[in-house]
Amino acid sequence: MAPQNFLDNLEHLRLITSVALEHVQDNRDEFAKSGTGIEVRRAEKSISQLRVLMMQLEKEFTILQYLLADEAPVAAPPPQTTTALIARATSA
Repeated sequence: MAPQNFLDNLEHLRLITSVALEHVQDNRDEFAKSGTGIEVRRAEKSISQLRVLMMQLEKEFTILQYLLADEAPVAAPPPQTTTALIARATSA
C-alpha cells in the first residue's frame, strides 16, 4: 500500500470514529431507556466486538509508533552543517 493510501485510510478511520462517537453520545440515554431485551443483547455483543477491535487498533498503533521511531533517522536524517558535511567527506 502506498504511503498516501495509508494516510488516507487513517484519516477515514478518524472521521468514521468521530461520527460514531457523536452518534453514541447523542443516542445512548434514549437507547438505555427504550431498547428491548433483544436490542440490548445485540448492543452488548456489538460493544464487545468493538472493544476487541479497539484493542487490536491500539496494538497496531503502538507497533507503528515503535517502527516509526526506529526508522526516523533513516526516513528523515537530521540537517547537518556545512562543516560537518565537509569533515565527513574529507575523512572518507
